[in-house]
Amino acid sequence: MTEHGNMHFTTSNEQISELLKQVGVIADLGSMAALADWDQQTGMPEGASEVRAHQMATLQGLIHERVTDPRGGELLAALEDVVKQQEYTDADRGLVYQARRSYDQATKLPRDMVEEMERVRVKSFDAWVKARQHNDFASFSPWLQRTVEFQREIADRFGYKECRYDALLDLYEPELTASRVDVLFAPVREVSASVLKRIQESGKKVDTSILSQSFPIEKQQEVNKRLLEGMGYDFNRGQIAVSAHPFTTSFGSPLDVRLTTRYDEKNLPWSIMSSLHEGGHAVYEQGCAPSLLRTPLANGASMGVHESQSRLWENAIGRSEAFWRGQFPALQSAFPEQFQGVDATTFAYALNNVEPSLIRTEADEVTYNLHIIIRFEIERALINGDIAVESLPSLWNAKYKEYLGVVPPTDSLGVLQDVHWASGFGYFPSYTLGNLYGAQIYSTLRSKFPDFDARLEQGDTRFALTWLQEHMYVYGAAFKPANLLKRIVGEEADPGYFVRYLTEKFSKIYDL
Repeated sequence: MTEHGNMHFTTSNEQISELLKQVGVIADLGSMAALADWDQQTGMPEGASEVRAHQMATLQGLIHERVTDPRGGELLAALEDVVKQQEYTDADRGLVYQARRSYDQATKLPRDMVEEMERVRVKSFDAWVKARQHNDFASFSPWLQRTVEFQREIADRFGYKECRYDALLDLYEPELTASRVDVLFAPVREVSASVLKRIQESGKKVDTSILSQSFPIEKQQEVNKRLLEGMGYDFNRGQIAVSAHPFTTSFGSPLDVRLTTRYDEKNLPWSIMSSLHEGGHAVYEQGCAPSLLRTPLANGASMGVHESQSRLWENAIGRSEAFWRGQFPALQSAFPEQFQGVDATTFAYALNNVEPSLIRTEADEVTYNLHIIIRFEIERALINGDIAVESLPSLWNAKYKEYLGVVPPTDSLGVLQDVHWASGFGYFPSYTLGNLYGAQIYSTLRSKFPDFDARLEQGDTRFALTWLQEHMYVYGAAFKPANLLKRIVGEEADPGYFVRYLTEKFSKIYDL
């Protein structure tokens, strides 16, 4: 045993040592692909997309060749029963499980298909950026159609029990099905709609005037860096950049975890909340045991589990009054004129203003999951062949009117707002799953630390980070998401925690 429990590998077993060498090379190639993708989204010249598409296709082809190496299959077949024995570690079992998943998935896809998908992905991203800039869905539509066709073929090759979309969900949340998503999301849809209705009927308004000012970007950058450092993000193992859509990438290692945000001088919450959101992803990745370096375990357990941390840090902690009582002096120091005579409560309440809006990433906690449910319903129907790509703008607008009572005036503010469909489908449910898991983990944190709010008011968040590192982050992807959640909170996913969290929080803010 090490200080990381059993997050070490039994290298005395020659087959595990050989498997580690194989996955190490795959991890290195994957890291180079991630680095190229980081460059594309943060600094690559616009005219370089054509050659980058070929570079990425070559890398993915090499990765596919390594993952499907028959020797890897032989090692996995030999180890699957062996690692079940008591003398082997959870890291050993996680390694074999994750390597088996990758091997089984990759061997069902031909290399030329993998390479072509990557070329399409890179060009599709470039087409999406331009389409959003020019409000031109028609220019993006052919690329989206190709992506949809690839995704349908992947699902058919992988196989599924209930519907084609399940195969894509499994890529992000192992063993999850659309029918299970329906069950988990039903209480979320109900509470989101009911709390929104109660807020609207109450007639109470939250004062957001303090946010309608100019906030110099260089000062926003200073604030974000301080907030990230305060929550435990290590800049010696990471950096922050700017991109059209904020994201985090780890290059398969806790030693290099980078994030991006975006800035608008007239919109301070944009950068602050996206930095806290991506910071949640980043501290999770940085918290993986160093012993998992260059293995498929040096990541989060699933995208739903990953989003539990981004949503926990952004919302449950980062939008709380207690948090801003501890952090507001630094904000006032950066923006003394803008926040003269303003207190932390007023600022925190402004961050929690509830109002149906067009943009998912700017949505409040009450309406956010309705944005996700819309996307889930659309992409499930699209992959299952129930709707056509050409119908997406009108269908999108109709669902926004139905669920949120707003209609996007342009496709840039509607169906083109998210980057995700430029690369694939099945990811969006992860955000609401993250809210559900995050609410349970948040409840556990508060039970472990009865003085939770008092600590936040003193500017301390490291206690929460330390607990999460010891009980969650250190394990990386060694456990299936359902098993990891049970280790953390002692039970299965239960949307009731999120229902209570949302109801109690906004009943207080709006005197419901």
